[in-house]
Amino acid sequence: MLQRLLHRLGLALLLAASAATAAAQDVSRIRLMLHPYAAAPGQLPSDALAKLQALAGVPIELSRTTRTGGLEFTLGQPLAGTDAAALLRRLREDRSVLWAESIDPLTTKAKALALSPFQGRKLMVRLVGDATPDWSVLLPRWTDLVGMPLSVERQSGNVWVLTLSEMVPEDLLGGMAEQLQIDSAVQYADPVLRAFPTRIPNDPLFSQQWALTGPAGGVNAPAAWDLQIGSASVTVAVVDTGITPHPDLAGRILPGYDFISDPGSANDGNGRDADPSDPGDATSDNECGDGIPGEPSFFHGTFVSGLIAADTDNGVGIAGLDWNAKILPVRTLGKCGGTFDDIIDGVLWAAGMPVAGVPPNPNPARVINMSLGGLGYCPQSLQDAVNTAMAQGAVVVVSAGNASVDVSNFNPANCSGVITVGASTRQGDIASYTNFGRRVDLSAPGGDGAMADWILSTGNDGTAGPGNPDYEFAVGTSFAAPYVSGTASLIIARNANLTPGRIREIIVDTTRLFAQGTDCGNRGACGSGLLDASLALQSTIPATSLAPAGTVPVIEYYRADKDHYFMATNPGEIAFVDAVLKNTFQRTGEVFYAWVDPLLAPLTAVPVCRFYSPDPLIDAHYYTASAAECQFIVARWPGIWSLELPAAFYVLLPDADGACPTSTLPVYRFFNNRQDANQRHTIDLSVRRAMINRAWVPEGFGPNHVIFCAPI
Repeated sequence: MLQRLLHRLGLALLLAASAATAAAQDVSRIRLMLHPYAAAPGQLPSDALAKLQALAGVPIELSRTTRTGGLEFTLGQPLAGTDAAALLRRLREDRSVLWAESIDPLTTKAKALALSPFQGRKLMVRLVGDATPDWSVLLPRWTDLVGMPLSVERQSGNVWVLTLSEMVPEDLLGGMAEQLQIDSAVQYADPVLRAFPTRIPNDPLFSQQWALTGPAGGVNAPAAWDLQIGSASVTVAVVDTGITPHPDLAGRILPGYDFISDPGSANDGNGRDADPSDPGDATSDNECGDGIPGEPSFFHGTFVSGLIAADTDNGVGIAGLDWNAKILPVRTLGKCGGTFDDIIDGVLWAAGMPVAGVPPNPNPARVINMSLGGLGYCPQSLQDAVNTAMAQGAVVVVSAGNASVDVSNFNPANCSGVITVGASTRQGDIASYTNFGRRVDLSAPGGDGAMADWILSTGNDGTAGPGNPDYEFAVGTSFAAPYVSGTASLIIARNANLTPGRIREIIVDTTRLFAQGTDCGNRGACGSGLLDASLALQSTIPATSLAPAGTVPVIEYYRADKDHYFMATNPGEIAFVDAVLKNTFQRTGEVFYAWVDPLLAPLTAVPVCRFYSPDPLIDAHYYTASAAECQFIVARWPGIWSLELPAAFYVLLPDADGACPTSTLPVYRFFNNRQDANQRHTIDLSVRRAMINRAWVPEGFGPNHVIFCAPI
């Protein structure tokens, strides 16, 4: 008891010191990443600079670019904390900016690798210009730099995974990566480190989910459910240990993938495969390193998945925060954790991006949960993967870690753009184990103290391999992050058009203040406050209510039995479909805007004509903003396609390169390339990636196939 009391006192002193520093410090430098559609990584066109200048409201000057393409600026004048926060909020809410953050002059590159007891033998290298490498020249040169022979294992996105001839301590591996960056052919290099589930082991069960309902430390879930219970069209990727069957997750799990490349760590008899099942991660003493005790299996991915999406209102088990979202299991952690080369591939695949040797993901995630972490700085290759995922529209949520130290020493919690979540208690205070610091965005229930104050979720009673499904109790920042991921998925169900930056701002800005007298009552190092899902949902205006002046929402429906999409703008038609055809057509949640009155539209707006084919082999609608295509269909297929509406709505056309006018968004069209001739239109980049992975044919102008432009 005395040791615990001293620990809490030490933690309080650390938090107070961190808070005092944060409060006294002005912001004079910021770092941001532009969306790749706005500029190539590391580039700053004059129009982009002018836009950033206008958003900032103070003079800004580019000071340097990072190796991953981030832009660092010096402000013309230092800003107080509140003013800097407002500036960053304006930047994050703009669609041309993936993420934005202040640069803390007190933060240096983490040197925590010297504390690591683990060894590794892999490096991740990205070449300048992504040129085709001449290994006969590069490998001997790099062998001289690192002092050990290197071989090529595989390519992961734009990154090459290289293997050393023998294992070395992780701090030495980090030094080798820095040596490689001396070579002019290398854009960046990272050591491949290990990550682990960020949990603290648990024992018995109990039957209270205070984390959803507790007045002091809960997330206020019932009030959130009054506004939104989720959408089945939203996918949440759980990058973790995989999944085990559980009746409380029935019907909620999508086909995932096992990315663990080392058969020993995978513990399932092979390396990568299409089976993300969790075979258990039990270890014996010293198996994961000298002096490291063995542990029984804890089916971490199943536990995390239940917090997000366990079946709710079904009369059994527990309630997940999102009643309808689908879970995409992405297995990257096995025995003794996992390595970041596998984790990076998992993140890219979860976002819908191609990964060599792996089938395309037909269900790209809008939320990626990573309840994992390891020592050291954010690997540049992982930062690249996070940037890529965010560019596809994904929100990336990570746990802060359980070492009770500054989070700047733990990744991916210290990566840019992610939402970093610390753990709080049932009493609404900071958990004794959680990492803290300026990089923590907010706190959410992670449990602590007495058994009644732990977190309950779906589990498995196996101690080695899987046994029977059950319900387990645990504590850790691993279980704080899923509550934020679940809140993000509810927000997306309410408004799928929001950018990752805007979703982050909603969640962080609607937190409840820590209570006076708690260790985090000064708000210095525990994030903005305690997660409140209800306030976040109340602050999320539905997409259907945000149509620009003179426009209406274009509502998308899906018919599962035919795999068909349909769009409507007429209120009477929408009401009819919602009421009479609700068992056939369901709203997807996807919305864009258009004009229906040509007098309210720009002079250059064009009508979109809508056709319908009653042919039983087709039974679909067809839309086109091309007058020539409209006339061709009328002339070519009379009796097959009937012109229902010569002007279903009005839009603008892009130029020949697919560029849209200011204040509009590109709309992408996909054709199913089947006899039933159905289309899908979307402004959502994750949906765009999903349709590409489903082998629907993109149609439109320019390299990105933009079919027309919608106002925003």
